[in-house]
Amino acid sequence: MTASRLLWIGTYTPDADPEAAGAGIHRARLDPATGALSGGEAAVRTTGPSFLAAHPGGGVLYAVSECDRGAVGAFAVGGRAGTGGAPALTGIASVSTGGASPCHVLVHPEGRHVVAANYADGRVSVHPLDEEGSPRAAVAVLEHTGHGPNPARQEQPHAHSAAIAPGGRHLLVADLGTDELRCYAFDPRAADPVGPLSVAARLVPGAGPRHMAVHPNGHLYVAGELDSRVHVLSWDPERARAVPVADAAASGHDGPNHPGEVALSGDGRLVYVSNRGADTIATFEITGGGTGLRRIAETPCGGAWPRHFAITDGHIVVANQKSAELSTLRLDARGIPADTGHRLTVSDPACVLPA
Repeated sequence: MTASRLLWIGTYTPDADPEAAGAGIHRARLDPATGALSGGEAAVRTTGPSFLAAHPGGGVLYAVSECDRGAVGAFAVGGRAGTGGAPALTGIASVSTGGASPCHVLVHPEGRHVVAANYADGRVSVHPLDEEGSPRAAVAVLEHTGHGPNPARQEQPHAHSAAIAPGGRHLLVADLGTDELRCYAFDPRAADPVGPLSVAARLVPGAGPRHMAVHPNGHLYVAGELDSRVHVLSWDPERARAVPVADAAASGHDGPNHPGEVALSGDGRLVYVSNRGADTIATFEITGGGTGLRRIAETPCGGAWPRHFAITDGHIVVANQKSAELSTLRLDARGIPADTGHRLTVSDPACVLPA
């Protein structure tokens, strides 16, 4: 019998911005044999944990607190609690991000820092981690200026996510408000790890870069939330620049559409994108040695407004924010997803993180 996969679920809560009905960080179980979901109860109550990340050592879970006074919290994973004796979460630290409405948290692969992107004011905070994995006060709060052509969404910087560039020597920030990939040299072993600001790439005006997938082949795949396209950029490590080389429509949907998450298949052949509006997961084949994308499938996600998803155990687990449920899609031998029909009610899910 195949063991079930534990999933941590980030949600929006009544004291978050935006306000919603989640209780904090929830937990669920995925049956890899069938795609069935179970559980769904709150593991710990906390404000607006809309994005989650795990320490490389596995013992600490990090969550943003998406509200006016932004914070990033750390939770120890251990003990047994809840349905089926699932691991418990215990809060061990919470520190200010120095900004408002953090919507993304990145753990550096060396496990020495976490990076939080504050959407409301565009600031990005960098926090050292102690030996226990607890975040300390920010060693840097990175500010920016600028705007884009969309007055409703791009009136100022809006940092939406962070990623480590190919080669591991630079921190990239997708700024939805300025249509830029901001770039900072980053040395995780230095007391002051962050170098000066540069701009790695300027996307087409109005693109609204949201999330990034970084491929070992040296290419970046960036979801444009506002132009509903997936942008392909080639990373130049010597110049710390990302050169746009191609883009593709995120969906064949005729109406408004706002891509959310973008992720690579485990073998690096495919790119998956969630489409909010079309309510689909699009599958792209990577072509031209990384320089191109060809959409080969677009699958209903099983709910409404797929804000985020995770790929695990031969399935895609989707956080359908507006229908307040998780859904599972099974991946066939080609990597194409199909709806299993399995659902699990979770109020206002925003992130799925396999344990």
